[in-house]
Amino acid sequence: MELIGKVVRLQVQRSRLKPGPAGARVYDPTPLLEVEALEVGPRGCVGRLGEATFVDVHHADHPDTRNVKLANSLSLLPCAAYPRLQALYGEHLRIGAAGESVLVDVAGPWPPGELLLETDDQPLLLAQVQAALPCVEFSRFCLGLPVGAMDGVEQALSQLDGGARGFYAQPQGHGVVTVGARLWLA
Repeated sequence: MELIGKVVRLQVQRSRLKPGPAGARVYDPTPLLEVEALEVGPRGCVGRLGEATFVDVHHADHPDTRNVKLANSLSLLPCAAYPRLQALYGEHLRIGAAGESVLVDVAGPWPPGELLLETDDQPLLLAQVQAALPCVEFSRFCLGLPVGAMDGVEQALSQLDGGARGFYAQPQGHGVVTVGARLWLA
């Protein structure tokens, strides 16, 4: 196993980050909540903060689930993405604003392939790791544009592709992840 990096932040999306009807949606990171631990499983994540728990909107059991056929149960992003995003779009792209569940301090480029994430019990296999596709709403948020504006959106969609705003993975078991957990290439 090759060590990739360590988890530096965990968070959940308590509700949609793009609420509203199609065509009128605005990306709003307000529902993001930093948590102490994540219960991770094939159906998604549940955040723990003290005694409270928060079901992530990408959990298949969330009442307004955004989980698509269990393909986006967990999202990860290397820390190095934020300085790049801030250089391109500005300081409003604070750590966590892209909506990832797990932020990882990675020494080098994100390697392709399956990953192993350290949990309280044993390493958790993360399969079918794929780049999260960028969306128009997040692109507008990056650019500081209002609903309907398209100036620069096509270029932003291109710049945000290829994992620039994160990766989705399918957990192949259950475990609890905390800050400091290690991530390996399987």
